[in-house]
Amino acid sequence: MASRGRTHTFSYLSMGTKATCLGVVRLLFIAFSHVVQANKQAFIQSDTILEVLHFGEGGLLQTESDIGLSSYHQKSASLHRGNCRPIRFEPPMLDFHEQPVGMPKMEKVYLHNPSSEEKIILISISATTAHFHASFFQNGVIPPGGNTSFDVVFLARVVGNVENTLFINTSDHGVFTYQVFGVGIPNPYRLRPFIGARIPVNSSFSPLINIHNPHSEPLQVVEMYSSGGDLHLELLTGQQGGTRKLWEIPPFETKGVMRASFSSRDADNHTAYLRIKTNASSEDEFIILPVEVEVTKTPGIYSSIEMLDFGTLRSQDRPKQLNLHLLNSGTKDVQITSVRSTPPNEAIKIDYTSVTLKAGENNYTKVASISFDASKARRPSQFSGKITVKAREKTYSKLEIPYQAEVLEGYLGVFLPRYLRPRPCSELSLLGQHSQLTCITSGPVFLTNTFSFDWLPDEAKTMFIIQNFSQPVLIPPRESRYIFSLHFQPSRPSLHIDSNILLVTNASKFHLPIRAYTGFLEPFALPPSLSQHFLDFSVLSATDSASHMFVVVNSNPIELEIKSWLVTGDSLSVELIRSERGNRTTVLSRVRELQNATASDHTSVILASGYSAVFRVTLVARGLEGAYDGAVHLRTDYEILTIPVKAVVAVGTLESSPKHIILPPSFPGKSVHQGFSITSSFYQTVKLLQIRALTEDVRFYYRRLRNSKDQLEPRRKSKVANIYFDSSLQCGDHCYVGLPFVLKSESKPHGLLMQEDMWDSDVDLHQTLLKRWKELKESSGQEVEALFEVNTDLQKNVQAKISARMTWPSIINSSRQILFPLTNTNSSSEKQVVLENPADVPVYVQLLPVALYPNPSSFAERVFDRDRLCGRTFNINTNTLEFQVHKNQTSPNKKGPGFTEGTTRPFVYNVLLLPGEAKSFTVKFTPVSNRTVTSLLIVRNNLTVVDYVVVRGQGTTESLKVAGKSAGPGSSLRFKMTESLLKDCTEKLKLKEPNFTLRRTFKVENTGQLPIHIRSTEISGHACEGHGFKVLNCQEFALKPNASKDIVILFTPDFTASRVIRELKLVTAGGSEFVFVLNASLPYHMLATCAEALPRPSWELELYIIISLIMSSMFLLVIVTAYLEAQGIWEPFKRRLSFEASNAPMETGRPFDLREIVRIQSDSNLNEYGETNHASSRGVYSSGSSSSSRAGGRQCAPSPTRTAWRA
Repeated sequence: MASRGRTHTFSYLSMGTKATCLGVVRLLFIAFSHVVQANKQAFIQSDTILEVLHFGEGGLLQTESDIGLSSYHQKSASLHRGNCRPIRFEPPMLDFHEQPVGMPKMEKVYLHNPSSEEKIILISISATTAHFHASFFQNGVIPPGGNTSFDVVFLARVVGNVENTLFINTSDHGVFTYQVFGVGIPNPYRLRPFIGARIPVNSSFSPLINIHNPHSEPLQVVEMYSSGGDLHLELLTGQQGGTRKLWEIPPFETKGVMRASFSSRDADNHTAYLRIKTNASSEDEFIILPVEVEVTKTPGIYSSIEMLDFGTLRSQDRPKQLNLHLLNSGTKDVQITSVRSTPPNEAIKIDYTSVTLKAGENNYTKVASISFDASKARRPSQFSGKITVKAREKTYSKLEIPYQAEVLEGYLGVFLPRYLRPRPCSELSLLGQHSQLTCITSGPVFLTNTFSFDWLPDEAKTMFIIQNFSQPVLIPPRESRYIFSLHFQPSRPSLHIDSNILLVTNASKFHLPIRAYTGFLEPFALPPSLSQHFLDFSVLSATDSASHMFVVVNSNPIELEIKSWLVTGDSLSVELIRSERGNRTTVLSRVRELQNATASDHTSVILASGYSAVFRVTLVARGLEGAYDGAVHLRTDYEILTIPVKAVVAVGTLESSPKHIILPPSFPGKSVHQGFSITSSFYQTVKLLQIRALTEDVRFYYRRLRNSKDQLEPRRKSKVANIYFDSSLQCGDHCYVGLPFVLKSESKPHGLLMQEDMWDSDVDLHQTLLKRWKELKESSGQEVEALFEVNTDLQKNVQAKISARMTWPSIINSSRQILFPLTNTNSSSEKQVVLENPADVPVYVQLLPVALYPNPSSFAERVFDRDRLCGRTFNINTNTLEFQVHKNQTSPNKKGPGFTEGTTRPFVYNVLLLPGEAKSFTVKFTPVSNRTVTSLLIVRNNLTVVDYVVVRGQGTTESLKVAGKSAGPGSSLRFKMTESLLKDCTEKLKLKEPNFTLRRTFKVENTGQLPIHIRSTEISGHACEGHGFKVLNCQEFALKPNASKDIVILFTPDFTASRVIRELKLVTAGGSEFVFVLNASLPYHMLATCAEALPRPSWELELYIIISLIMSSMFLLVIVTAYLEAQGIWEPFKRRLSFEASNAPMETGRPFDLREIVRIQSDSNLNEYGETNHASSRGVYSSGSSSSSRAGGRQCAPSPTRTAWRA
């Protein structure tokens, strides 16, 4: 906060007035900047703005350096030559008279030069005390007969007389002296200079600035400046800004407004100043507080404050306590050995325990608590002194911290009527109308009206009025003054006020006790009365009687006697129950106890102040009908108290429906409930008051319906609640079902719990729960009963009996024994299993075969103990895995936190069942052999730990015979073609086509236990027929066990071989395949003859004709194609010969060369190819152009004897 030219602003009002106030602040700053120099810090507050400003180094007032008197011993002789001084002062000496500490006063001193010849040259002016400060001369040279002036400021630092001499040094006339005087008096704001602080280097000194408001109006601090860069100001909130309330001090209150923080940098004596201005000060009036701090490098112990200031105390005040905090600046730890007051003072009490100050710590440590008891300070010498702290380290000097307190002797008393003598205000009771105060103290006391009528509780504001008090009253010492009149007018009969009047003075605050009462009793009715002002029995049944209680409280400061009590009305009685100490709250807290209390036989009772009496009023409604009005009367010396009694008597009854409520079976983790209804025969509405359980069983409770009303409709059945039974509310962690389920990804806590991947302890957990269940049944705790009662305004004690029964739960909601049908070993059969969660909490389930357990035989034996007792016996195969669980629902699996539904490992299926949720699963039986298998499907769950389903299935295979032969290589089905069957082969005259087909019928028998469904019939991989064999009735068919069916197989030979062997395969729907051998034999010597005798196919002639036509057409096409090709070769050659014959000389003697013809043909082909390409790019030409092009092409073709192209 010491940076040059930097400004922080604290804003706490609206922006609308901020611009105007900133202008005012700037003007104040410009005016004050002539006094303070650069690099200073200041807090300035206007009406809306609180700012911190920074200026340069320097003091608020210029103070000359102290000058020793020895430097002037030679010049001082010239001051009184001939008793004639060459200079004259106006005034001759300066007396500032009384001035408050910290509040500077400035006076101007004039210097006259009486000489008419010599001038006086002024060099300097200085003082030997810090109480007086002088400015420099207005003119450094006083001409002959002239004058000049300088200013002297008196800033008192202590209370008492201050006297000093100012030394004025001249060039030729020596040193002149000038006497100044002043008296320091206590600061009205209870401010003091911060002098004598001593701290180590690199630490801080942060005193709190507390300001007292001596005025009768709130005091507002407007400005606060600091002069040095090492001294800066901080708000108590630690923030850079705040509201105006931070610097507003209530009348006669003391409040901390700022903290001055001095940070030590260099070892030296530092002096700085704080400048404070308030709204009560004039323009040139302000407060300046010196801050002197000695910063040293010497190791030692240092205090956080320079003085223990206990402030202003009264002699009757309680002791005030301040804490002493110390710091060790050395390099090793130091133990504090003693803390005591010097000189000894009985008013000082030191609470000290041995403390070791750690070396190197930057924070101050609390060492002791010092208390000042003003009642023990009888002499002024006890008001101040020193606290001496000694350490064990001998190199450390002792530390002395001064303390001071201002003690006000005397008290403020009050004069009541003449027969009362003055007493201290703390023991005073105002019983009259006029009050006089007497003050026995050492100074004047101001009494100020700051009440604004907040001096009594709210209920007393309209009953007490302060009269004849409108302005402050001054009470001189040991004198009395009339202060005010107090007017009292009670607003209600039963009234007792015991409070205080607060007198705020400049000395302190005084409390005057005030007490008022009427002598009346304060009555109120207790529940169940609907009103506290009278006894309201509401509606009663004609067969009912009711009792209500009321209480009377004596709130008066005197005792009252209730002499008698009586009633008005038929069937009404009143009796005293008891009288005891207590108010309304005390009695209301003991209503239940009072309802069961017996009556007292006293006929009168005396109630002391603060006591109460309880009465019981009984109304018997028998014989009454309609509205009833009565009253109870209590007589005292001051009043006859009447308490009205009202009731309405009705005719009818209430009955519970049903009278006996039987709840469904339940178990821990499953709460059951049933509706509770009331049938009313009254003709008017009945008000429901209470539903409660008469049996102290926490497992039974009720819940009102959300839309239920507190009224029962007349002549109607109304449901009022649901009765619940929850057995887990009693057993806690020791229930016979339900265990925590720990996932494999979670840590394993201690206790009884079930783990996802640990199966070896399942039997032990299951046996533990079964043991608890057996103990519960043996103790007859399986069935429990409770009694509930309903109370209404017309009829009480309407009761209903509740019965509940506990059972052993199961999550299997289907048959616990599954019998699978006969199943083929090549296939599987399925059955449904339904699991349902009967509990109100989620249940984790794992379905797995018993064979997966570590010791399945032992597990099955222990699980079956309970069933053997019930007469069940099973021969369990504990090693089979022929039974598996599969999900048959299309809904996606739920994934809980760490628990995934579905098959997470082989043969284990996880299921998470939500409360009330049911899921069905498919159990598949896949046999591996022809045998009967019985096993267990274990249902692990955290409800009963283990449950199981007995699964039984029999595996078998399909068995089939054809013609009495079983399938296999030896099952040959023979087809034998004899010569008699082939006689058509030798007949030369064939009147009809020969028939060589052999037909045989075979019997297919189902010799197994399973029905067989023949799905297909194959002959060597061909369906129904192939290789001369054909099955006539080739459709699918089924055979029950021991049933049979005939199939017809035809064989037609092709006479290519004398023996034909093929396979007959019968495929069933169960996946079985039955293979039989088809064996056909023919006479070998007849194969050729029969092959010729085989009739030709009917389509053979048509095929011959078609093929002949196709071949003839192809031959003609080849001839035409050859002719066209020859024409294409001959024509170009012919044209070239004719062209050469007409243009070239006849060559003779050249032999005929066939190669030349080939060359010409090649050239012709090339020309045709060029013409084709040329035509495709240019379009269609005329015949003349085409001929020219061909001719040109021939000209460009190279001859056999040329090697270059030419056009």
